[in-house]
Amino acid sequence: MTILHSFGKNFLEMTMVVASRGEVMAGWYTVSCSDCGGEIPVHEGWSNPPSICGSCKEKRKNMWYDKSCESCSATLRVHKEWNNPPRFCASCKESQKAKWYEKPCEGCGGTIHANRDWDHPPVFCQECKQRNQPQYKPCSHCGATFTIPTGTLINCKKQGWDLPNRCKDCRELFKFKPFRTARETDLLNNVVWRTYNSRGQLISESRDTEGLPGDRYREHRSPSGQVIGRTRQHEGVFNHNYRETSGTDGRVKSTSRDKEGPFGDRYSESTGGSSGETHQTRTRDNLFNGKKHRETW
Repeated sequence: MTILHSFGKNFLEMTMVVASRGEVMAGWYTVSCSDCGGEIPVHEGWSNPPSICGSCKEKRKNMWYDKSCESCSATLRVHKEWNNPPRFCASCKESQKAKWYEKPCEGCGGTIHANRDWDHPPVFCQECKQRNQPQYKPCSHCGATFTIPTGTLINCKKQGWDLPNRCKDCRELFKFKPFRTARETDLLNNVVWRTYNSRGQLISESRDTEGLPGDRYREHRSPSGQVIGRTRQHEGVFNHNYRETSGTDGRVKSTSRDKEGPFGDRYSESTGGSSGETHQTRTRDNLFNGKKHRETW
């Protein structure tokens, strides 16, 4: 083998010397290296003649390096000039591709691409998210700023609902019925009416107030002290008096009237409010202290 290798090397050197002298050996010719432009001796009998010289081949070889697949640690061949080298091998790419699936957007019905590894896949497409970006508004009860998320905006539009006007904490207060309104006094011995939910959490505090001459009303405030409404007494037809509660913007929020049931029980029936439902308020006796309070269902 050593003799053959030495013979081949000497033959190649002899060929290059002859070529440099301008002498042409039978069957041999030269081509230019595609990388550096140098001459390469080529025999016409070669079925796959070289296109780059030996030194350029070595340079190209040094441009490649090995790295591990981030999923299975298999070896990847990577080129130094690649701007975005691969992170996964071909088999891992196929398995990751199989994890993706399509689902409809709950807002517009468009296609969403989701991954099976995601704990919370998206329910709305990017177009719906752009058209319905979260809104920030003050709570009508406590005044704190709260967020109306994209999902709530889209669902309210689809169902024709009004957007929520209370924050999450205040909505939680109004979940627990019945409401109990008791006549109490403050630190200055002024009469106040405080409304609690069934858990005993304070919802509002009301006081009788007089504005302009002859304008008497009951002002309602949230636990944070924000004015949330005013109730005024009105006289209807046939002396049927009723009460209207308006918000701080002056719009009527609810209307209530005193009524009598079939068995002589008296109660107050109110319609409207944030829920738009009808509520009944009756006077009850407190079993612990004997004081009267009003319960709203």
